[in-house]
Amino acid sequence: MILVCRESNDLYKILRKFNFNITRYTKVEEALNNTLPEGAILILADEYPCKGADISDEALGIIKEKSLRVYVEYPEAVPSINIGEPQVINLERVVVSSEFFSPQLAEYSILTLHNGWFLPVDNVKLSHLVLASVAGYNKANFCLPEKVFPLLFQLPYYENILVATSKLSHFVTARYAPKESWRKLWKKILSWLSKSESTPDFDWKPIVTTVADVGEALPLDYELKALDRSVEWLRDNIVYSIDWKKGAIEGFESGINYKGHQKKRIWVRSDCLSEVAMVFAHDWVMNHNPESKKLSQEILNYVWSNDFFQSDSNMPVYGLINWSERNPVFYGDDNARVILSSLKSSSLLGDSSWLDYILKCILANWRLTGPLGFREARFDYPQSFPDGCGWQYYNNKELIHYSPHYQAYLWACYLWLYVLTGYQELLGKTKNAIRMMMEAYPDEWRWTNGLTQEMARMLLPLAFLIRVEDSQEHRQWLGRLVDGLLLQMDSCGAIQEKVGDLKLGAYPPPRSNAEYGKGEASLIQENGDSVCDLLYTANYALLGLHEASVVTGDKKIELAENRLAEFLCRIQVKSDTHSYLDGCWMRGFDYKLWEYYGSSSDIGWGPWSVESGWTNSWISSTLAMRYKKQSLFDSQLSDEVKKTFSPLVREML
Repeated sequence: MILVCRESNDLYKILRKFNFNITRYTKVEEALNNTLPEGAILILADEYPCKGADISDEALGIIKEKSLRVYVEYPEAVPSINIGEPQVINLERVVVSSEFFSPQLAEYSILTLHNGWFLPVDNVKLSHLVLASVAGYNKANFCLPEKVFPLLFQLPYYENILVATSKLSHFVTARYAPKESWRKLWKKILSWLSKSESTPDFDWKPIVTTVADVGEALPLDYELKALDRSVEWLRDNIVYSIDWKKGAIEGFESGINYKGHQKKRIWVRSDCLSEVAMVFAHDWVMNHNPESKKLSQEILNYVWSNDFFQSDSNMPVYGLINWSERNPVFYGDDNARVILSSLKSSSLLGDSSWLDYILKCILANWRLTGPLGFREARFDYPQSFPDGCGWQYYNNKELIHYSPHYQAYLWACYLWLYVLTGYQELLGKTKNAIRMMMEAYPDEWRWTNGLTQEMARMLLPLAFLIRVEDSQEHRQWLGRLVDGLLLQMDSCGAIQEKVGDLKLGAYPPPRSNAEYGKGEASLIQENGDSVCDLLYTANYALLGLHEASVVTGDKKIELAENRLAEFLCRIQVKSDTHSYLDGCWMRGFDYKLWEYYGSSSDIGWGPWSVESGWTNSWISSTLAMRYKKQSLFDSQLSDEVKKTFSPLVREML
């Protein structure tokens, strides 16, 4: 078999490593002239994403004369085919569109080229692979849409030539997924070229992989190593500085370009800032690194500055924290996580500089919480307060919103503040809301990207409630949630995603090909897809199970927490090639494939997205608390809170 390519080509390097009988040339003419009759040639696209080889009529004559089998990818020109200008792959995924790869890859199987490039072509009637925008996890659930782009086909009038309209041999560098499907794809192409029923086996190590495989032995201090790597990843890749502002970027987008690279998401969000500051506060306590203490303080100074904090006492949003810099949007869950992480950081640092702001933020959300204990998912200023409408309107509104995603962590804030102050109203409304939520579980729950994540988020307020009132009923509520979550836990420790009644889902899986990639969505297409969500579920499940284990002493909960922690430490990203990812966790992990993978229908936060705050900060902070045998919940700031709280109640309520 002859390959026309550079030595650096992924396929060439792998075939050499596994001792395939191959010869390499750099020019098509040389290869054609030196190939024996009945031989095979692969003409690979060295200049990608610039167009590749020109298969001339003269070259076609030699191919016919010698009865060669040829694979050519991303060509400048081939006979009888009109080739357009390169186009970037956006929502399109690779779909098996014939039985060419059967039985190894069934028709309608899905593979991913990420955001590579392809060449539009016409005059192609039958393709073995197409690019298409399709809904599905690992198969196109609704078959193919009308609009598809041929990706791999045999040349009309000469079927011994196999043409690919993108660089399929780029599968290692560009991180094509899933790995095993691409291995099967290439085995079939090589088998077809060699006219053999099978080819020698081959494999490769992904350039972005995990710390350990499932079942692989881990060092005794694996949690501490994972934590240290996470702290360094945040310090080296997430923290930034603009004059006095010391901030943290949101992370990295899910899209992967043809070089295997992911772009930074530089959106500056208050939740990510505060959550990252919390990690550095933990590092200060654990390692006494003064840089970590300084970073945590500087980032928190930025969070609670006027760039985020609503400081005008005449406004109904007074005390709330912006979702992003100078952007008056206020999600309940985002405000709650800023509060929780800032309170914890203040305690760890022994610094009450931000306490006045934090308490105002809790009370600002509290006074927008209705008499039943529920708050609107989102407020926008001024749109949410028309015609002189103030906070009192929402304080009196009998809202019911059965969504732990938006409500649960605010309840945890209220319970924490109740313990610190003894302010009875905080307990009454919060207990009522939690009771209503648990009575509605699970059939009436509104879920966002999945039902499992709602269960994970609800663990924290239930654990806090038991701290406040350790009753049999409260323990039963927590037990029901834990049991439901454990039904979704795999033996490796991963928590499988699950969707509920589609009518109750805010961001369900797409229900047609046309819906794919049009908004937020689940990582799965249907229940049973083997993905664990680290943006919405596993991260919060680890925190919730930890807090529940600490407060109950339940060995079953402790075991589940340990299994999940070990799983997360195993799948922490390891990469020498892409050092900006080394030490992070991405969003979607397929625990059967053992690689980061999932449906990419979610706009902005697909399976390869990296969230500094939601995902990485809570995982690493919980690992720190496990190591120090601490809880998120503590009362160290009680004296300072009591001094500040009463005047703020009079001012704001």
